[in-house]
Amino acid sequence: MPVTVVAAARTPTGRKQQLAALLRHLREQSRWTQRDAGVAVWPKASPASGQNKIARLEGGNLGIDEADLRRLLELYAVTDELVVDLALGLQADTSQRGRWSGFRSVYHPEVYRQFIDLEEDAELIRYVTNERVPDLLQCTAYARAEFERGQGSADRLAENTVQATLDRQQRVLFRDNPARFHCVLSESSIRRVQGDEDVMREQLLHLVTLSRYPHITIQVLPFRPRRPASSVIAQQGILERFALLRLATPGGPGDFPAHLDFVFTKTGNELTCDDDVARYERIWTNASENALEAGQTWDLLGEVAADFGVN
Repeated sequence: MPVTVVAAARTPTGRKQQLAALLRHLREQSRWTQRDAGVAVWPKASPASGQNKIARLEGGNLGIDEADLRRLLELYAVTDELVVDLALGLQADTSQRGRWSGFRSVYHPEVYRQFIDLEEDAELIRYVTNERVPDLLQCTAYARAEFERGQGSADRLAENTVQATLDRQQRVLFRDNPARFHCVLSESSIRRVQGDEDVMREQLLHLVTLSRYPHITIQVLPFRPRRPASSVIAQQGILERFALLRLATPGGPGDFPAHLDFVFTKTGNELTCDDDVARYERIWTNASENALEAGQTWDLLGEVAADFGVN
């Protein structure tokens, strides 16, 4: 059976998800149930515990040591050395030790760190956002303006957060072979003042500059659609904030899927990984189809900039 092997993910979270997808695919191909596979690999565990371990492993929520991984591959009758080496390579480099120190320590809880890692590994990133410009598109002044200048630890946390945002932009938007990035912004996010008019002018110009990169697409969903639309999202504006992340799989045998899709939703300051990717794909399509095209978005950004005093 042909095997295609491509580059592993950059981050431990990405590699763990790639390994999870590979092991799930191998188990399904070999026709083992999660329960039976768990009992075979961990015979001293109860059937329910063994099944839970396999389920968590295939969900990317549990690591596995090399000895257990080899037993699992043997159970699934994996003899192709490319697949064995691929699985062992993904398993060997999933440690997060020391990665979330310094200014990166601002990313917590764990779900946020998973999001940051998968964002860095993604080949396609799609955002729908309202009320504020998302972190990846913020200029430095706009990022700083979110925090009132404090004292001591509060001020250090604010600066660490800004530095983490700038670092994240470099790792996602300006790395070698960057992801395709497509964002639909509500008009409210470009009119809502953060900081002052000088900050907003700089931010609007920054959006125009970013949108001229070939891998970055920015659209604005206006308050009043400039073309007929019966869609609720076009009439009422963006009601949800979420990110769709597409991660390439590392390759594998047979009909192994080419990519993995994740959706993260945000309510207030709480980030959640949602299982209902299909629902958010539909919302994304609706938002993108009813938003302004790139040229129209540039025109609107210019109009709003003029409202803030740009000649």
